[in-house]
Formats: sequence, C-alpha cells, structure tokens
Amino acid sequence: MDIQTIFLLICAGGLLLLLGAATHFSGQGSLDNIKSRTVGDGQHGTARWATQKEIRKTYRHIPFRPQKWRAGVELPQVQGLVLGSTGRQGQVIALVDPDDIHCLMIGASGVGKTAFFLYPNLEYTCASGMSFLALDTKGDLARNYGAVAQRYYGYQVAVIDLRSPTRSDGYNLLTLINSYMDRARDDPNDLAARAKAEKYAQILAKTIVDPEGGASDRGQNAYFYRAAEGLLTAVILLLAEYLPPTREHPEERRHIVSVFQLVQDLTAPSGVKGMTRFQLLMAKLPTGHKARQ
Repeated sequence: MDIQTIFLLICAGGLLLLLGAATHFSGQGSLDNIKSRTVGDGQHGTARWATQKEIRKTYRHIPFRPQKWRAGVELPQVQGLVLGSTGRQGQVIALVDPDDIHCLMIGASGVGKTAFFLYPNLEYTCASGMSFLALDTKGDLARNYGAVAQRYYGYQVAVIDLRSPTRSDGYNLLTLINSYMDRARDDPNDLAARAKAEKYAQILAKTIVDPEGGASDRGQNAYFYRAAEGLLTAVILLLAEYLPPTREHPEERRHIVSVFQLVQDLTAPSGVKGMTRFQLLMAKLPTGHKARQ
C-alpha cells in the first residue's frame, strides 16, 4: 500500500470520526436548554420562551374531562381557546386562553391538526357553551361533532351546503312568532306572549316589504308600503294562530311560503259580490282581533 492510499484512508477515517462526534454532541441539547433571554442562545430580537410563571398567568388550567362534560357534570365556566395541555392520559389539563384572540393552526398533512387540535377545541367550545361556525369542506365535522353537539350539549346545529344549497338545513322565519302564539293559545290570559307574537310579525312583514328600511315612511308610495306590511302582518298572525300542528298534520306548516301562498289564494275571486276572499276571512275574526286592525 503506497503512501497516497494511506493518506486517503486517514482522511476518510478522520472525516467519519468528525461526523460521528457532531451527531453525538448535537443530540445532547434540546429546546428546554435555550435560556429565557431576549437575545442570544439561538433566539432573535425580543423573542423568548415563556416562563412557567407567565404560562400560569396567561392560561387557565382547566381539567379536560369530556366524559363528565357530556354527562352534564363539571362543565367549564371559562370560555376560550385550548392552545396546549399538560399531564398524561386520563389526567389532561387544558391550557385555555380566555382572551379575545385569533389563532392560526398550520401543519403538514397527518400531523394531527384535526384530531389533536380542532376536535379538543370543539369539545371545549360545546362544553363551555359558546356559539361557533365551522367551515368544513369534507363534511367530517358536521357528521362527527355536529352529532356530539346535539346529543350531549343540546346545540341546534344548522348545516349550510354551498355545493348543493337544497340539501342545507332550513330555517323557519316564523319560528319565534309561532312559539309566542302557541303560548298565547295555551293560555288566553298570557297577553304578553300574544303581544310579542304581534310585534315580531310586524317586524318580519316590514323587513320583507322594505328590506333596506325607510321607503315605507316617505314618498308617494308610503301608503302602499304600509298597506302591504299590514296585509302580511295579518296573514302571518292568522297562520300562527289557526294553523298549528295537529294530530292529522303533525308537521309544521306555518312557514313564510305558506304566508305568500295564502296571500295569493285570498286575492282570487270570492264568489260574493263586492267582497274579496280576504274580506270574507276578516269578517270571521273577532272584532278586536289584531289582524283586523
């Protein structure tokens, strides 16, 4: 073996030894060894790691107990975002930031953004009683946590399907009016419930006729706006009072579409000279009924 070959072997061995030493000593450090200083030690500018005292001050330490929460026991009273946790399985303490903040979670596919960050936050959101909107392109959240929110926490879940709007959950604009009118029907002495049903019927009718506001209070067409509002208010109250679910028709039939359908039917010829179907209907109501005013 010549001198050149020996020299090359020595260099190669030294290089391997250097790489091994670098690998060994680089594994001796960790993020915990970075000191809490504003500069130096691998940090930049004023950035530094929070101290344990600052963590205790910034975050609320809430025991994460979904099993108890779903049974209605020991529900958390603090609302906020779960941004971390401590402890071990079965004894997890959630680090909750109760401030009005925004949070952006970024991670590669499969790192656990949904399972280990989003789902715990949804569970905590439901348990602490917050309202929320979830943007869910695949529908997994609606299928998984929508059912949890309804079954265990009493939430009303509405799904808006932007790809197939007709598959979205519907919302009945007359729900509040129907609710108060049902209370008034069950208890004729509950004048407050009837007054609220009449008030919300007027608001809904005004919103439909004059959505931008102001047109019904000025101009030469003000009379027609007010007449249309009065007509819609009367029909809404009539449906709310006289078309509740029955044994023969257990489904809810008091919808805004029913209002417009009834208005269309009332404009048809009545068969009685000098009277419209609407006038015939009004004549059947008690003298002091709100729909006649």
